[in-house]
Amino acid sequence: MRRTSLPWPSANATYKAAVASAMLATSCTSTPAPVVADPGPPVPVVEHVQVQEILTPLPLRVRLPARYGAQHVLVFVLMWGTHEWKVMELDREGQAWSGEVSCREVSTVTGDTRYFFLALDSAGQPVVSSGSSEWPHVATIVRNLPGGAQSLPGEFRPLRCHDPADCPPDFPGCPAYAVARPACTSHSQCSSGACEWDGYCAPMPKDTGIQTVQLGSDDERLAAAVRDVTRRYQAAAASSRRFF
Repeated sequence: MRRTSLPWPSANATYKAAVASAMLATSCTSTPAPVVADPGPPVPVVEHVQVQEILTPLPLRVRLPARYGAQHVLVFVLMWGTHEWKVMELDREGQAWSGEVSCREVSTVTGDTRYFFLALDSAGQPVVSSGSSEWPHVATIVRNLPGGAQSLPGEFRPLRCHDPADCPPDFPGCPAYAVARPACTSHSQCSSGACEWDGYCAPMPKDTGIQTVQLGSDDERLAAAVRDVTRRYQAAAASSRRFF
C-alpha cells in the first residue's frame, strides 16, 4: 500500500487559505457595534460671553441631559434700551444647541443684553428654562475690550461688523438711505427713541391715530412672549402629527 502525503508547503498554504476564508465570512456577517446616543451633560449648562464689543456677535451655547427629551432650545433676547423680547431658535448638534445674536442686532449701543432660555420637547411642551426677567443671563456691550472680541471655549473669535461711521449715507458703495437719519450711539439721542444697528436713528413713526398700548413690565412682556412662542410650537407639533 502506497501512502502519499502533501508536501508541507502546500498543506500550509491550504490551511492559511481556509483560515482567511473563514475570517472573511465572519467579518461579513458580524453585527456592527451599536451607536451610543449622546447622554449629554449630567446637568444643564448655559454658556455665553459676559462682555462683548459693539458690532460683534454674541455667541450662545446650551447643553442639556438627554433625559429631558428636549427637541428645541429657544433664547429670548432683550437688547439694552428696547422693550421687546426677541426670540430665536438655536441649532442642534447632539445634546448641544448653539447660535448667536448677530452683530447687527448688537449694533453700536452699549449696555446690558439679557437672555432667557427655554427648552421644549417634540410636542412643544416646556421641559426646562434658565434665567428670568429679574435674574437673567447678561452680556454687557462695551466700545472696546483690551483682549478684543470674546468667544466661547473651543470656538473661533467672532468677527466684528463694519463700523457705520465708515459707511455714511450716499457714500459710494454704501447702502442708500431714503430719508436723512441722524447718527447715534444710544437710544436716548434719537427722537424716535431707537438707535438702529447701522448707527443712525430710526425714523419717527407715522401718526395713525392708534393709541399707544402700555407694554407693562419686562416680566410681563417676557411671560407674554413665552406664551406666544410656546403656543406656536405646540400648534406646529399637533399639525405635524395629523399628517402621520
